[in-house]
Amino acid sequence: MLVEPIQATLEMGVPLSEVTFCVVDLETTGGSPTDSRITEIGAVKLRGGQRIGTFSSLVNPQVAIPPYITHLTGIDDFLVTGEPPIEEVLPSLVEFLRGSVFVAHNARFDHSFLNAALGRFDYDPVPGPAVCTARLARRIVWPDVPNVRLQTLANYFRTRVKPAHRALADAEATAEVLDGLLDLGGRLGILSLGDLHEAVRARGRPHFGKIRMADDLPRAPGVYAFRGRDGRVLYVGKSKDLRARVKSYFYGDERKKVNDLLAEAHRVEGVECPGGELEALVVEARLIRRHEPRYNRHGKSWRRYAYLKIDTSEAFPRIKVVRRASVDDGHVYLGPFTNGGRAHLAKEALEEVFPIRRCTRAMGARTRFAPCALAGMGRCAAPCDARVDPERYGELVRELLSSLYAPGGLLAALESRMAALAAAERYEEAALVRDRLRVLAEALRRARQDAWLLGAGRLTVAGPDGRPLRFEDGGLVTGNATPEPIPHPCPRERADELAAVRSWLARNPVTVLSCDEPPAEPVEGGAELHHLLARLRAWDREKPSRPLKPATCQPAGSPTRVGDPRQGHARRTRRRRRMAEFMDVHRGMEGITPELLAEAHNADLAIQGEEGVDFKHAWADPASGLVFCLSEAPDAGAVKRIHERAGHPTDEVYEVPLQA
Repeated sequence: MLVEPIQATLEMGVPLSEVTFCVVDLETTGGSPTDSRITEIGAVKLRGGQRIGTFSSLVNPQVAIPPYITHLTGIDDFLVTGEPPIEEVLPSLVEFLRGSVFVAHNARFDHSFLNAALGRFDYDPVPGPAVCTARLARRIVWPDVPNVRLQTLANYFRTRVKPAHRALADAEATAEVLDGLLDLGGRLGILSLGDLHEAVRARGRPHFGKIRMADDLPRAPGVYAFRGRDGRVLYVGKSKDLRARVKSYFYGDERKKVNDLLAEAHRVEGVECPGGELEALVVEARLIRRHEPRYNRHGKSWRRYAYLKIDTSEAFPRIKVVRRASVDDGHVYLGPFTNGGRAHLAKEALEEVFPIRRCTRAMGARTRFAPCALAGMGRCAAPCDARVDPERYGELVRELLSSLYAPGGLLAALESRMAALAAAERYEEAALVRDRLRVLAEALRRARQDAWLLGAGRLTVAGPDGRPLRFEDGGLVTGNATPEPIPHPCPRERADELAAVRSWLARNPVTVLSCDEPPAEPVEGGAELHHLLARLRAWDREKPSRPLKPATCQPAGSPTRVGDPRQGHARRTRRRRRMAEFMDVHRGMEGITPELLAEAHNADLAIQGEEGVDFKHAWADPASGLVFCLSEAPDAGAVKRIHERAGHPTDEVYEVPLQA
């Protein structure tokens, strides 16, 4: 037989006045649903605060009732003799529960006992979630009551029926407590069945009373903003259901940041976005830029954005990392990048292919000074000592600028460089080239998308749902207000807004309805850019297994394999670079035992005797045959102590190669 609770047939937004509740209390022979049995059942059915039915029955548990249960409830073996067993009571009880919401005080106990009994006789369980009046009291009347025991709550609400550790009396008292809790909960915004379930599940208590701030918010998509007592915006977010999302902050989010936000919040404002997700994304970005809320992680992150700038008015231009981009200065910009570190990676990628000067000294057409080491290595055209004249250097700069618009050759050169380094087992350098290549390719892709979006003038597209979306010079039209145009290059304070539009367009197919300039990207280099980014994403998804297998020790000078070019995540790059430098510089520490290195570097030791031992950086002592792994790159003091304790010149070292 199937129990049909109201949750299965009605929406969670149904008003509580239209919900039928069934308050249940059970008396049992113990506390385990598996080993104990039910001795008495009491239930009260309520709707709109009115009692519409009761159910009460003693049950023969067919096992002995412990004396302490008899002392507590007054139910003994003699009292239940001749009463029906549970299998005879269940059909009537299931019918009584049908179409109602299960309620109990400490509902987990009664719900689990009843479902265990139903399961033993092949009944479907009573579905949850059950409403627990003890949990609900913690949200509504705490700390006005010292505890949430049924006796305490009955005294607080002055119920007519007092708890007596008998099923029907306790169920009737719980029903009156529930009626009082729902009356008080209505003032806190608990008005629907969904609100009630969320309040019962809520874990946090200190700020639950502020949930009333969400009462006036619509159940519609849009953007919400928490404001403090001084009116300042504390946090901005978006949601498909404003009212439900704001209330969710009070339902057990244990993050300290959320608790601090709720402590400062004084009111919540909502802005409906009939344009859907894209409009909500854009409005959110604009509000964050305007108010810079302290609890938004991206509130001030735009201040870290950076650009690559090539000043073509200089005699010998170079690539600069700058924080702002000017629209009218005539220079060439690439970006913005999310931080200066990524901008420098893209700059190094371009300098890897083009021998543009890197010195920061101002140079005129006749400026001369001593060249740097890069000139001797062939990495710089060296206009400083007249190795190249302004005309030839200008051709180099024009070739660089051309590669930004048609990047096929540039990307191929960097990818070939990465492959050559990996083939030579110079994996650390290959990973670094790969990171530079990724940042540059992503920036070039964004630049192509931004060029047609910002240059289309008035653009109207139809989204997946057919709703038209209008752009004015890159800015999305929201409501009746004309947006502020986004210039090209995009200023860093508008970068998050443009990124939201770009991301949404990439995830949703749209149809162009009208435009001033047809959106188009250059054909040359587009396929190479697309395929390269696809390969980079595929490499990121792969996690190659490179176990350290038994191998004989080899003398110094053999290639050291550090990492893998497909594993060059940013968080590991610094550690791998330091480890590679240490391996290259501090070679030949003959006589150093694994114990010495473990003490100096806090290393993890392992005996190399079995296959499948997986270490990222492995060394071996030729005398003992032990293999150990450095968990962190050593500092200068640790290296000095190794030298002092070893007492040997640094002319030999033995390494265990990492084999596939």
